Amino acid sequence: MAATRAQQDASPSSHWCTYDAFLSFRATDTRKGFADHLYRALEVAGIHTFRDDDEIERGANILAELQKAIQESRVSIIVFSKDYASSRWCLDERVTIMDRRETNEHMVMPIFYDVDPFHRFNKETDKVEKCRKALRDVADLGGMVLGDRSESQFIQEIVEVIGNKLDHTWNRRLRVDPYVVGIDYRVKGLNMWLEDGSSDVGVAVVYGMGGIGKTTIAKTAYNQNFYKFQGSSFLADIRATSKLPNGLVHFQKNLLSDLQKGKAKKIYSLDEGITKIKQATRCKRVLIALDDVDNLEQFNAILGMREWLHPGSKIIITTRHEHLLKAHENCAMFKVKGLNENESLELFSWHAFRQPHPGAGYMDLSRPVVQHCGGVPLALQVLGSSLFGKAADVWKNALQNLDVITEGKVQKILRISFDSLQDHDKRLFLHIACYFIGKQKDFSTTVLDECGFATNIGIQNLKLTMHQLLQDMGRGIIREESPEDPGKRTRVWNKNASNVLRKLTGTETIKGLMLNIPMLIKDESSKITSSGSNRKRFHVEDYDGNCSSSRRRLGFFSWQSISFSSTNSFPVSNGIGFKTEAFRRMHNLELLLLDNVKISGGYEDFSKNLIWLSSRGFALKSIPTNFRLENLIALDLRNSSLQHVWKGTKFLPRLKILNLSHSHGFVTTPDLSGFPNLERLILKVCINLKEVDESIGDLEKLVFLNLKDCKNLMKLPIRISMLQSLQKLILSGCSNLVLPASMIVKNQLDSPPSDMKKVCLLSAVKSWQSIRSWVLPRRYLQLTSASLPQFLKSLDMAYCNLSEIPNDLSSLSSLEYLKLSGNPFLSLSVNMNGLSKLQTLLLDRCTNPEMIPELPPSVKTLRAYRCTSLKRVLRNLPNMIPKIGNAFLICKNLVEIQTMFKTRPLRSVNIEMIKDIGQFNLESIGSTEVEMLNYLTCTTRK
Repeated sequence: MAATRAQQDASPSSHWCTYDAFLSFRATDTRKGFADHLYRALEVAGIHTFRDDDEIERGANILAELQKAIQESRVSIIVFSKDYASSRWCLDERVTIMDRRETNEHMVMPIFYDVDPFHRFNKETDKVEKCRKALRDVADLGGMVLGDRSESQFIQEIVEVIGNKLDHTWNRRLRVDPYVVGIDYRVKGLNMWLEDGSSDVGVAVVYGMGGIGKTTIAKTAYNQNFYKFQGSSFLADIRATSKLPNGLVHFQKNLLSDLQKGKAKKIYSLDEGITKIKQATRCKRVLIALDDVDNLEQFNAILGMREWLHPGSKIIITTRHEHLLKAHENCAMFKVKGLNENESLELFSWHAFRQPHPGAGYMDLSRPVVQHCGGVPLALQVLGSSLFGKAADVWKNALQNLDVITEGKVQKILRISFDSLQDHDKRLFLHIACYFIGKQKDFSTTVLDECGFATNIGIQNLKLTMHQLLQDMGRGIIREESPEDPGKRTRVWNKNASNVLRKLTGTETIKGLMLNIPMLIKDESSKITSSGSNRKRFHVEDYDGNCSSSRRRLGFFSWQSISFSSTNSFPVSNGIGFKTEAFRRMHNLELLLLDNVKISGGYEDFSKNLIWLSSRGFALKSIPTNFRLENLIALDLRNSSLQHVWKGTKFLPRLKILNLSHSHGFVTTPDLSGFPNLERLILKVCINLKEVDESIGDLEKLVFLNLKDCKNLMKLPIRISMLQSLQKLILSGCSNLVLPASMIVKNQLDSPPSDMKKVCLLSAVKSWQSIRSWVLPRRYLQLTSASLPQFLKSLDMAYCNLSEIPNDLSSLSSLEYLKLSGNPFLSLSVNMNGLSKLQTLLLDRCTNPEMIPELPPSVKTLRAYRCTSLKRVLRNLPNMIPKIGNAFLICKNLVEIQTMFKTRPLRSVNIEMIKDIGQFNLESIGSTEVEMLNYLTCTTRK
């Protein structure tokens, strides 16, 4: 990082200087090691340092530039190393430095790196008396010697000494940990804001979870910029100190003392302090940093109104609460993110090995620790320091107890945020930490709302990202409820849940229980032991069976969908089984996640208050009739052995989410008429499903239906057209679906429900009598929009073997998203313009169409990858111009997008026009073959 040049209006003690320090060293000895580490430590501490490889422009007069830099520096740091005296440049620098010292009281700090300070340099220095004298004079100054200390400790001491020399009367630089990694680009945005030249009073909020590095970033920015202001102050740890008697008054005193160079008078009240601060700041630009602010009252008590400050003043605030100053306008927001994997490994190595990389043989032991910390610098520091100097067997034991090691300082820091929450938000946080990590926002809010939480308000109040360390902290808090008896805790999971069920120690205190056998085995053995083709991977999947790597933001929490294997997640016949009587005393159980667990006994023992039941790998062929589920909101039976979900009609009046994905045993869906509030039905990869029961037409609140990859599904229910609330329908991969050409009479949706059923049935009979799709290959899906709900917003029919797109698809006037990828149809409907709200159209791998017709102007995204027959796209798409470069990759025959471009053979172009351009001599080309590269499609043609 190049040194930053000071402004002409810098502090009085350095107004004539460009640099704080000049670093002189022998390049071949120390440039890539000690000198580089020292330079970066000085920069992080705000000591602006010259070194020749950063500061001298290529082609400049090197000697003149070096001499100028020495003259414009306040202190020179001379690093003596073994081959130092052999460098003519070093000797010339020393002479200039000593001349400056004699005339201008220039400060000089000798550093002896792996060399005896009493060593006499007698080689080439004998030839030049002045150089020898300069070296002798420098050596006589004393200095600092590396000795037996570690380099990192030595560098930190050097930085402190240099800082004291530069600010011997008033030390304003802040100590920053010597092991700082990745600080340059993290502080860059804040530095740019501090130097923006604005005349407004600016406020920057640096926010993030505890231990993520907010204070380090604020200190570094402060050190690198405070001298550019007429006054400065850094007030640390405001949250904790403000809770002490007269804590805020104490901060007011410190602020005034900093701004008035120790001349502040006594303060006896907050109001008096605000008045004096106003007087002290109204006539000069100041930089004020408030570290760890917990609430807006602290900000106001220390500074009063920010408008009182002199124009151009800057305030930096660090906080865990993103929306602390949301009501204030013109706040610059800087979110602190965790370190990446390489940065994490380096920081961990500095603390564990005192070097920037793991020691020999420790790389494989270091990586799991780094991954556990998830980029949090505090955790990396604590774990690294705890393992410093330890043998490999100690490391291996530590890997099994990482959460225990971090329970001390790390958990103490993280718990500060939890303790600041209201009781409602604390309970909500613990629920999420135990059961909702990896779940989608809609699913989580649906279930949590039914558990009595005000998620729309509560989750907004929670401003934490659900990091692994935060999850560990939450679970640690739950363990404190009953350290010795898990059966008396409010929430239990995996190992403790297994013990509770095995020992029959569950009580009415338990509200949530999670037992995932694959995860339990993984936790116990650190890996799943299997071999060959039977080896399985275990992942978390969102509730509707869709995998995604994108992060979803919900207030303080990040909701992340993680990849999931489409095969059964674990064999149920694993030898681990439990009896239902273990649940007999858990009367208040609301959340039950028994994934891949074998259960035997009578199901009447389960709680009647269940809100969410997840039982992947459910082993029974049907749900027992004595299983009381009337209060259920979400039922997840993925990967089950169900053949008949239940016998007859089951009445579940509160059920909103039903997921039977990857259940290969049942051929038809159950009677759904007993679920009047069902909103989401997920039947993904039910490969033997042939029919969806007609009772689906009774689901007036259904908004989402997923039938992806139901490859044996023969037909859609006739009454699907009655689903007026349905917004998203996924049919992709239903390659054997056969439908009539028309199933309902258009505009019949306003008919009374009883008449509607008659109309649908009559229409279906007539259409089936005359259907010609029976004579077509069964793999082709013949659809018209009349067979689909009229208010759909999203329709996915990818890889359905569509031989034709019906013209009346345009009647779906609410459709915003349409996916037709991978189908063999010859052309698109010419009436696509009727889809007036369509925003996204996906046609990837549709290899037959030669033209894309005129599209509605609402389209913002068109994707047609590998449409190998495509030649023309009609009409310009103004909303797509920024994205047009990615729309037609590998469309090798595309020659025209109307009003945008058109390629023509060279012989058909106006020859005179080309001659006038003067770029080509066509006569000289003759019969030469030319290859054309199309950057739009990433293809070539001759």
